Amino acid sequence: MFLPEKVGYTLPLIPNINKENIGIYSALVGCFVVKKVKFRFLANAPGARTLVIVGLLTSTFTVFTNLDPVFTGVRVKPALNPQDVISMTLQMAMFMVPFVLGALLVKNASDGTQVLKLVAIAGIIYSPLMILEVLLSPQLHTWIYGFFPHSFGQQERFGGYRPVVFMGHGLVVAIFAMATLISVATLWKAKQKILLLPNFIYLIYSLFLVIICKSVGAWILGFLGLVIIIFLPARMIGLAAFGIAGCVFLYPILSIFELIPKDSLLELALKFGPDKAGSLAFRFGNEEIMLEHGKDKILFGWGGWDRNRIDGVVTDGYWIIRFTQFGLLGYLVAFGLPMLAVKNGLRSMGRSISSSEKNIMAGFCLLISMILVDQIPNASVSGWIMFIYGAATGFFANRSLSKNSSKAMISERHARMELRSDSETLKDKTTGI
Repeated sequence: MFLPEKVGYTLPLIPNINKENIGIYSALVGCFVVKKVKFRFLANAPGARTLVIVGLLTSTFTVFTNLDPVFTGVRVKPALNPQDVISMTLQMAMFMVPFVLGALLVKNASDGTQVLKLVAIAGIIYSPLMILEVLLSPQLHTWIYGFFPHSFGQQERFGGYRPVVFMGHGLVVAIFAMATLISVATLWKAKQKILLLPNFIYLIYSLFLVIICKSVGAWILGFLGLVIIIFLPARMIGLAAFGIAGCVFLYPILSIFELIPKDSLLELALKFGPDKAGSLAFRFGNEEIMLEHGKDKILFGWGGWDRNRIDGVVTDGYWIIRFTQFGLLGYLVAFGLPMLAVKNGLRSMGRSISSSEKNIMAGFCLLISMILVDQIPNASVSGWIMFIYGAATGFFANRSLSKNSSKAMISERHARMELRSDSETLKDKTTGI
């Protein structure tokens, strides 16, 4: 949260040490060296385990279907070679580590509650810096690290500025603020205390943080999520989250067959101003060009070295980046993991669990679905989001396991009682004879 963007150290054989990876390396050392956590590879989540393994193998398929150079408008981009399998697989492994750690460490409702509290408190800690940049313009990264990590003009909105702080772009800060709001609202509904003040105060404050980020997407997702949490019961929240996540998951197929109502979406964007409609139209246009390019390698994608990009075309959405790099198989892994978590969360909301636990489960499902929606126009997936996906996966998998174990114990108890009853009946008959 506080380290600089676009700075790293190149090391032989292992992925670079940068802002993203240093947290992953630290977590690995903390878990397996300091705490000596016993490693279990998604033992209770076979579906997620399969997707992770497929994700690690995807690079091999991608490389061996891209052994020729490609011309993408301006320059010829090099062919992939067998050595790229190693580097791309290591990158994919680093991408998966936060997910696997989340599934390993989060085992029950108490752990899940702590994760949501962590997101909420992180947002509260970060908020003074966000407010400062709204007032003064995004300057903290420049003041402390000597450079600005992105286009300064993109941070100017509605006559003011988006906060960037140390996250690289105002849109990333906005989705983080949205996640803070959903987490706080979930804890408020589940009656789980966050810090010293009443949760309602943190709820109003986190809503304020979303507003000052000046991102229409974060506004829509944050307000929609807040309304869903306030007015719907846990089961309905889970169903809403599943429906939203399902629509995102099917987006590439709908795009390929031109079933996305883009004209209606542009009309909606126009209500927020012509600049918003123009921005969305620009994204749709670039997306269509990239989609046509991706269709040529629809199963395994074009791989790295910018082979997936058309020269002069801007790629914003995470989904189109993933699709063009690793094809439908890579997309299935990246979006299938959170989709599977939401499905398992909905299935785990049985009547036997407490209201508080149901609300925590529902909050996780809704948070994941809202993050997924943001991956259509933007690319905000990072280590903390993968950890959220993994935490939900571990929580729901262990909940389903304990639920099945309880059912098995009850069935066994009933069987013993019936056997005992039959034995006593037989004994009575024998005595009568």
